[in-house]
Amino acid sequence: MAIHPAVLEVARGDTVIWVNQDIVPHTATAKSEWDTGVLAQGARGIIISRRRGEFRYACTLHPTMKGTLVTR
Repeated sequence: MAIHPAVLEVARGDTVIWVNQDIVPHTATAKSEWDTGVLAQGARGIIISRRRGEFRYACTLHPTMKGTLVTR
Protein backbone atom coordinates (compact mmCIF):
# COMPACT_ATOMS: atom_id res chain seq x y z
CA MET A 1 0.00 0.00 0.00
CA ALA A 2 2.82 2.37 -0.94
CA ILE A 3 4.47 3.73 -4.07
CA HIS A 4 8.14 2.76 -4.40
CA PRO A 5 10.16 4.75 -5.09
CA ALA A 6 8.17 7.70 -3.79
CA VAL A 7 10.20 10.02 -6.07
CA LEU A 8 11.39 8.89 -9.48
CA GLU A 9 13.63 11.00 -11.71
CA VAL A 10 13.62 10.32 -15.46
CA ALA A 11 14.67 12.00 -18.70
CA ARG A 12 12.15 13.46 -21.13
CA GLY A 13 11.07 10.72 -23.52
CA ASP A 14 11.66 7.89 -21.04
CA THR A 15 9.04 5.17 -20.67
CA VAL A 16 7.74 4.82 -17.12
CA ILE A 17 6.12 1.54 -16.11
CA TRP A 18 4.08 1.06 -12.95
CA VAL A 19 3.60 -2.54 -11.80
CA ASN A 20 0.97 -3.30 -9.19
CA GLN A 21 2.63 -5.72 -6.77
CA ASP A 22 -0.14 -5.39 -4.21
CA ILE A 23 -3.16 -7.66 -3.72
CA VAL A 24 -5.66 -4.84 -4.32
CA PRO A 25 -6.14 -2.65 -7.44
CA HIS A 26 -4.44 0.75 -7.76
CA THR A 27 -4.00 3.63 -10.19
CA ALA A 28 -1.19 6.10 -10.89
CA THR A 29 -3.01 9.34 -11.64
CA ALA A 30 -1.60 12.84 -12.14
CA LYS A 31 -4.49 15.20 -12.75
CA SER A 32 -4.45 16.64 -16.29
CA GLU A 33 -1.27 14.66 -17.11
CA TRP A 34 -1.90 10.91 -17.08
CA ASP A 35 -3.97 8.11 -15.60
CA THR A 36 -2.96 4.48 -15.83
CA GLY A 37 -6.52 3.38 -15.17
CA VAL A 38 -7.20 0.71 -12.58
CA LEU A 39 -4.36 -1.80 -12.37
CA ALA A 40 -5.21 -5.23 -10.96
CA GLN A 41 -2.59 -7.28 -9.13
CA GLY A 42 0.34 -7.89 -11.51
CA ALA A 43 -0.94 -5.42 -14.12
CA ARG A 44 1.23 -2.69 -15.66
CA GLY A 45 0.52 0.92 -16.51
CA ILE A 46 2.80 2.68 -19.01
CA ILE A 47 3.37 6.32 -19.89
CA ILE A 48 6.02 8.17 -21.88
CA SER A 49 7.33 11.16 -19.97
CA ARG A 50 7.01 13.88 -22.61
CA ARG A 51 7.10 17.11 -20.61
CA ARG A 52 9.75 18.41 -18.21
CA GLY A 53 8.66 19.17 -14.68
CA GLU A 54 7.68 17.72 -11.34
CA PHE A 55 4.43 15.77 -11.39
CA ARG A 56 2.72 14.67 -8.21
CA TYR A 57 0.45 11.69 -8.58
CA ALA A 58 -1.64 9.39 -6.41
CA CYS A 59 -3.79 6.30 -6.45
CA THR A 60 -7.37 7.45 -6.93
CA LEU A 61 -8.58 4.39 -5.00
CA HIS A 62 -6.20 5.00 -2.08
CA PRO A 63 -5.42 8.76 -1.99
CA THR A 64 -2.83 8.43 0.78
CA MET A 65 -0.61 6.58 -1.72
CA LYS A 66 1.37 9.39 -3.35
CA GLY A 67 4.43 9.74 -5.54
CA THR A 68 6.34 12.28 -7.61
CA LEU A 69 7.70 11.88 -11.12
CA VAL A 70 10.47 14.35 -11.95
CA THR A 71 11.20 14.68 -15.66
CA ARG A 72 14.44 16.41 -16.65
